Amino acid sequence: MNTWLRVVMLFASVATSFAQTRVTTSYFSFTTDDFWLNLHHYLYVLGRAHNGTPDSTLPAVATASDDEKEGLALLSDDERRTWTAAVDAYAKGLSRQESMFQLPLAAMTTRLAKTGDVEAFPVSTLSASDRATLEMAAPVYRKAWWPRHRAMNEQYVAELQQQVDRDGPEIVRFLTRVYGFEWPSRSYPTHVVKYAMWGGAFSFTGRMMILSSNPNVQNAGWSPLESVFHEAMHQWDDRWADVLKAPATARGVAVPRDLSHALIFYTTGEAVRRLHPEHVPMVDALDLWKGTLSGGTLPVKRLQPAIQQIWKPYLDGRGNRDEAVAALVAAAAAATP
Repeated sequence: MNTWLRVVMLFASVATSFAQTRVTTSYFSFTTDDFWLNLHHYLYVLGRAHNGTPDSTLPAVATASDDEKEGLALLSDDERRTWTAAVDAYAKGLSRQESMFQLPLAAMTTRLAKTGDVEAFPVSTLSASDRATLEMAAPVYRKAWWPRHRAMNEQYVAELQQQVDRDGPEIVRFLTRVYGFEWPSRSYPTHVVKYAMWGGAFSFTGRMMILSSNPNVQNAGWSPLESVFHEAMHQWDDRWADVLKAPATARGVAVPRDLSHALIFYTTGEAVRRLHPEHVPMVDALDLWKGTLSGGTLPVKRLQPAIQQIWKPYLDGRGNRDEAVAALVAAAAAATP
């Protein structure tokens, strides 16, 4: 073998190895086939829709009722009655609970996650009534909705994984530089369901996240990329709370309870926008500034000037983290009566 051929083969080997590294590296471990988790969240969302709650018209869940109608057309009269009874049970019970972080909803999500597509009910720790409702609905859901829901989950992850493979390293570099924390080496457990809840996605700090795959404005363009890193950022909530608390204590002020979440929205939105200038961060696209976050009682809009005048220059590379945080906490406290 001549020298030139050896050089060509060496470069080809290096290029192949690099390509394989790019493909196999992932910050998230996606699961798309959690049958019972998908069923539980779908019934929860439909129960709220049947109750007419205001959040049932938000983009992440607005199509659930039409989706239900499509499935009902495939069922017999007896199957429709069974399904209606299951949705009614949720509407009168679990769907009245708004927060996914309170019991029993939080426990149901974490216990049903990563149980796969199995016929038999996979856990023994739910209440008898909740289990009975899910078991009653399961054969009907499997017939009329699950094939489409699972296919949507798989399509969503296939597209999102391409975005993560391409842009994830740069986004992680940006976020770790801004927050001053290391990104964990393990893949973040991420479970995908057709419908999750009114916000479209949520996470249990540092442990797992839930993403919804149904087509809506929050799942268009680069928004899924922003969303998955947004939820992953909550892994730092406790440590970041300490960072915010230090200058607040020194100044004798309180950290606004919605400041941390507002910073996650702004920072992850900026991380994606800087790679894709056409992307409109979700905080702007959904006009979240006019609403409340994290149990806050005041609109987030009051924090927008401080974030743009103090935090954005820091994102651009000016100053250091602790100086920016100190100034930001002072301004945010002053804006929060």
